[in-house]
Amino acid sequence: MTTAAKTYRASDLERAICARSFPDFLERVRIQEPATPADPSSGGILAFQRWPHLLELADALVKSRLLAVVKARQLGVTWTVAAYLSWLANYRQGVDALLLSRTEIDAADFLGRVATVQKLLPVHLASAIAHDSSLSLALRNGARLMAMASTEDAGRGHAYSIVAQDEADFHPYLAENFAAAKPTIDAGGQMVQVSTVNKRKLDSLFKGIIRGAPGNGWRKLFFPWDVRPGRDQAWYDRTKAATPPSLGMSPELYMEQEYPSSEAEALAASRAVAFFSTEALSAFLADCREPEMRQGGLIRIWRPPVVGGKYVGFGDVAWGHASAYSCFTLADWQTGEQVAEVYGRPEHDEYAKAIADETAQYNKAYFGIEANGEGGERSGLNVVNKLIALGLGRQMYHHGEAWEQNEGHRGYLTTATTRPVMLGELEEAVRLRGIVPHCRDAVSEMLSFIRNEKGRPEATPGAKADHVMSWAGLWQMRKYARYGVGGTKGWASGSVLGAGAGHETRGATYG
Repeated sequence: MTTAAKTYRASDLERAICARSFPDFLERVRIQEPATPADPSSGGILAFQRWPHLLELADALVKSRLLAVVKARQLGVTWTVAAYLSWLANYRQGVDALLLSRTEIDAADFLGRVATVQKLLPVHLASAIAHDSSLSLALRNGARLMAMASTEDAGRGHAYSIVAQDEADFHPYLAENFAAAKPTIDAGGQMVQVSTVNKRKLDSLFKGIIRGAPGNGWRKLFFPWDVRPGRDQAWYDRTKAATPPSLGMSPELYMEQEYPSSEAEALAASRAVAFFSTEALSAFLADCREPEMRQGGLIRIWRPPVVGGKYVGFGDVAWGHASAYSCFTLADWQTGEQVAEVYGRPEHDEYAKAIADETAQYNKAYFGIEANGEGGERSGLNVVNKLIALGLGRQMYHHGEAWEQNEGHRGYLTTATTRPVMLGELEEAVRLRGIVPHCRDAVSEMLSFIRNEKGRPEATPGAKADHVMSWAGLWQMRKYARYGVGGTKGWASGSVLGAGAGHETRGATYG
């Protein structure tokens, strides 16, 4: 009788210690790992490794209501979060947890780790399992854990005590899920986002949270590839050399994505494929801000016009693609600082009217409009024609001399000849900080603008390039707008032959 009583008290004390301290709980956690081909004895049921970075994470999980973690691969971070969810479920009242992953298979794996931790705990430390399936786990103490794929409506309609998102940067609907789970945050619940970085999605919500922390209320952690014991430069070099071509990315891109060395490297576009300077774009992001005012639902203004100010603009016109937007960017002719833009999916007449209003507001700014379009649609030319009808024909660029009589001479044409020049000169302007964009969407598009496998500059699949092409055209317009100095009013478009873009412009003085 005496021995049994002592055993019960020891078990009860151990449970109390685990309930009080998550790091102490981790001493009792066991996990299950598959064996590696190189070492068949490496798998099986293993004790949780309390590496220093995982103890730092454990402390942050307990103390932070909003936590975002950027990590390299195979550092034990996901297992730590799984153990934390098990700890909450066992020792905190009324736990209702949502686990979100990229796919349903990933969601089942995430929840499976929680279930594994739960099942391998000593009996006196664990609440009994009442229900266990691939996507749901319930304990007899009332705790519930649900796992879901990141779909458009995942997490909507229910307030959870904690939302944990594994590999968040790869979720197809991360922003929508965040919005759906916001009532959880508003009610005082906890949200944890953990992820390696998606180098093909370069200005995501996850990266935005990391960049904004801690001023946005989030705590952030970064764990580089070498925090795991046993990893050194020789290991890194071997891993890089063993990157198979079948991955569809270069060894440099693979290592920057899966095994970053610093937070800056993790958040930047891959230097191996980025078209624009990642260092310059990172600096631009710090200067991005919300517009000071908006007009008519399309016009955004960052800096109002000044008396005597000289401005240039360029408009990219959406055509054909449902995901494309029309974008007209306006900047100071001398400094390259963005002052305003027109952005959206307006009808052609609405777009032309907004451009006319904006350029009039900015001292009759000189501008160009891309006249391209597919087939008989010629969306850009439609906008050009409407602007001419509004009396702005001599205030804008035309690639041909007889534009008044011949539609084929109107507007700016982006061709196999002009496109490389436009983008090449914009790349130089970005690298040398010759422009000052204030629109975050514009910088985001530049961040996701890459050189493809053939070396051609283009938007990352799924990303937009409307702002990029608008800025590229604007940079060309700076060469064609011949503003006077001193008391001269307005601008004079010079007679320029082949000024860097393979165009001939013959313009009359406008003042």
